[in-house]
Amino acid sequence: MNNSSQISFPKKFIFGIADADLQVIGEQATIDNENSQPTIWRNFAEQEGRVYKKHSTNEGIDRYHRWKEDIGWINKLGTKHYRTSISMARTLTKDKKVNEKAILWYKNYFSELKKQGIHIYATLYHWELPQYLNEQGGWTNKKTIEYLVEHSKIVYKYLNEYIDEYFILNEPWCSTFFSYHAGDHAPGEKNLKSALESAHNMLLAQGWVYKELRKLDKNIRLSTVYNPVLAYTTNPSSENLAARTYAQGYYADWFLDPLYLGKYPKKMMDVFGYSFPKIEKGDMEVIKIGDKLHSFGVNYYYSALVEFDQNRDVKFKDIVNPKSILNGLDWPTFIPPLYQEGFYDLLMSLYHRYSEFGMKRIYITENGTAWKTKKEKDGTMNDDFRIFYLEKHIQQVHKAICAGVPIEAYFEWTLMDNYEWQFGYMPESCFGLIHIARKTMKRTPKNSYYWYKKIVKSNKLDLK
Repeated sequence: MNNSSQISFPKKFIFGIADADLQVIGEQATIDNENSQPTIWRNFAEQEGRVYKKHSTNEGIDRYHRWKEDIGWINKLGTKHYRTSISMARTLTKDKKVNEKAILWYKNYFSELKKQGIHIYATLYHWELPQYLNEQGGWTNKKTIEYLVEHSKIVYKYLNEYIDEYFILNEPWCSTFFSYHAGDHAPGEKNLKSALESAHNMLLAQGWVYKELRKLDKNIRLSTVYNPVLAYTTNPSSENLAARTYAQGYYADWFLDPLYLGKYPKKMMDVFGYSFPKIEKGDMEVIKIGDKLHSFGVNYYYSALVEFDQNRDVKFKDIVNPKSILNGLDWPTFIPPLYQEGFYDLLMSLYHRYSEFGMKRIYITENGTAWKTKKEKDGTMNDDFRIFYLEKHIQQVHKAICAGVPIEAYFEWTLMDNYEWQFGYMPESCFGLIHIARKTMKRTPKNSYYWYKKIVKSNKLDLK
């Protein structure tokens, strides 16, 4: 008896793949060959206790030299849609001039992708902040805005012919709150005031990049990528319900409301109090570009389960349900038995909150999970947990589409095991469809690679 069924996606729906420059390139190669600027992450990894075994971005997966081989793996997967990033640490010199050697590498890489019929979705900032800017305050210094704008103009001038769509930022929550407040990402600060200043400056930078690139090209496709999180609580006390509201504001609304509504959520301004940054006249008009964006990119890995905590400056803390299925990084896959459709809930919530304010088109720009790959006796790379995760989440994307949410693309994260930020190259931190042998850099496709290949080819998902 066959209990399987199948769901079909719209004819023009995109199934793609995503990665980021700094996680794959091999930073030492760019420094040696291009005289590029060292990044904030190279410095961060050298500090004791910051990154797993002090793993650095120096090696990546050697995309710098192996890019032709890697394009071959994209081709074999069958997708014609590839999201990556362009590093400002590579394109810019300290005096904001173009680094021609870096541009040449990108031209060679992108031109070959285009020859293969692959559409390029380029992220302009995926956390590749040059260390020299970090030493001047990083995103707490408004000067950094000027550098991102200049980087974006250089990318447009030299690489626009290859690029189909731009994502201005990737996950501003991570490069501000997670980096300046939680301290888990570079530069590793734990200061709420710095986090709020960096968030405001980054949103301003996004607005200015939009404005400057739109001046150069009225038809340019400009978008952005956030990682909003939906918050739940298992105990609906008045305090925990308030905590859920605070968590929602902290993880999502603080970045989404300014983008679409032109204002910060008051509930969070009250929580943040004196730490709230000074807003100059005209700032919110620059930031409010949501209705002008071509698409809104959603990165999703898991939802949040929270409870009230009076002792924390944000008045909530994250907890893990003991019944939750955890991935290799101890992130919850679901929060059973109540919240197994967090992805669907988030997509519905986002669209119905912001559609009347200009959210017109959603891409799933990242979705995937980390798991240690098991090599079987026959040589196959078993990552069936990843297949389980992807199947359940792609199914939720389909459900949201059927409910009327205008989702037009899904980019799986990621093509190859790579540098997973504070987890370095820890075996349990691997998100790739392709295994990378760290000593030899040999690429070996996993079971999930062949599974996803079928979806890319058919635009259909088999359910078991």
